[in-house]
Amino acid sequence: MTSVDRQVPPAPGPNALRHFSPARVLVLLIVTTAAARIVIAAVNGLGIDEAYSVGNARILSLAYVDHPPLHLWIAGLAARLAGSEAALVVRLPFIALFAGSTWLMFRLGRVLYGEEAGLWAAIWLNLAPVFGIVHAGGVLPDGPLIFFLLAAANVLADICFTGTARPILAWLGVGVLAGLALLSKYSAVFFCLGTFVYLLTVPRQRPWLATAGPWLALLAAALVFSPAIVWNAEHGLASFALQGNRAAAGGGDGNVLRQIGGQMLYLSPWLFVPFAIALVRSLVRGPRDERAWFLAMLAIGPIAVFTTIAIWSPGLPHWPMPGWLFALALPPLTPRRAFLRAFAAAAGVVSGLVALAFAIQGSGLGIPQATLQRWKLLDPTVDLVDWRALPETLAARGLLGPETLVAAPEWRTAGKASYALGPTVPVFCLCADPHHFPFREDPGDAEGRDVLLVWPATENPDWRPALTDIFDRVEPLLPVAVTRAGETVLTLDLSLGRNFHRSDHATLVDRNRNPP
Repeated sequence: MTSVDRQVPPAPGPNALRHFSPARVLVLLIVTTAAARIVIAAVNGLGIDEAYSVGNARILSLAYVDHPPLHLWIAGLAARLAGSEAALVVRLPFIALFAGSTWLMFRLGRVLYGEEAGLWAAIWLNLAPVFGIVHAGGVLPDGPLIFFLLAAANVLADICFTGTARPILAWLGVGVLAGLALLSKYSAVFFCLGTFVYLLTVPRQRPWLATAGPWLALLAAALVFSPAIVWNAEHGLASFALQGNRAAAGGGDGNVLRQIGGQMLYLSPWLFVPFAIALVRSLVRGPRDERAWFLAMLAIGPIAVFTTIAIWSPGLPHWPMPGWLFALALPPLTPRRAFLRAFAAAAGVVSGLVALAFAIQGSGLGIPQATLQRWKLLDPTVDLVDWRALPETLAARGLLGPETLVAAPEWRTAGKASYALGPTVPVFCLCADPHHFPFREDPGDAEGRDVLLVWPATENPDWRPALTDIFDRVEPLLPVAVTRAGETVLTLDLSLGRNFHRSDHATLVDRNRNPP
């Protein structure tokens, strides 16, 4: 049996890029955007999630509490090979992955709708802020997730639309690539579900379900994903439980609107609106438009589920983004190529200016903090400032040595501190929600010892009194000024806790989780 359809529908209208071949424009897009990302990666430190991830990557594990392990394996391997955890070093593999994702998006669009359509899909991918800025080079699970989802979708599209001489091998390829996507982020399960629904609902593709191919693909995906399964089985399903609790957490009124609004901002309104309409149009047309239905089935799962979850759970706007990834490959709503060129140019200018402003502010050459504080404005780039001043200040005060222990009241603060202090200084999270920190450092190792306590001066005002429950006494120390381009952008409070009581800490954690 075969499922060959070699007649690719031509893109309507004249070639919008008739003066340049799509392949050349694609190469130019990949090279210029990768170069820009390298510059941005070099001038900005690691964000909160990135610093936490690099700290976790110091210890090789089959999985981690927050996510499956692939992005941490990548970051850890880069750091080990280079002998450095510098921001550019650990980000480079993710920049390379997104360059590959741009090509894969082009190829997917080319298989489905032709070469020009593929180029437009690659352009939209790079213009969407969440993909082109955040996920295009950050030490985050989304980079490998995007790459392997697109790789799996390409092989699947070959099976369904262009044919393959060795379908069993192709299906195994789909399974391995989908497994790598699952090893990046659990939400890749929607790709597997969307594939099954597509095969089931399209009469011409349904016979595949009677062959060994899809089921071997499912088995291959499970085998590739098995490290995360094994780790969870050995650790009380800790990672699965964390994600389940996040989805089940109680919320409040308006969460759905906030979720949709967040998705709109992440994609930008000028991309969200037309591609939301394109997705709805594809769903309404149904399986009779096989190619659009193919993309719609891969897209709708995470979008529908995570938007619906927002009815009772706050959720996060980036959760549905793997779905929007495939929606961006749908045909544009208008066949007017002049409009598409102008639209892409305008969106590119806006996205470029945003990225440029972000890079300038992150380098310390932007608006001074004193001015922002006077206007009561927040600077999101402060999160990208590395806390290099922390180890430097501790060393200058004689507080940094082989016996130094450091703790923070919250996992984000602990992650930034751990990255800044390096792999030789144990950092604990003395909090009710420590994420992966208990698997990195056992609080029992600090029993009866003195611990340096650090946290941003503007955060956790209620944590200081609780310290008296887990230490004999707490001695305030001089704060630490975190600077950027000679300007203080953050102040860290510093204290020394004398004689840590692990049993009292356990009681405190339990009380914080289950308040009376």
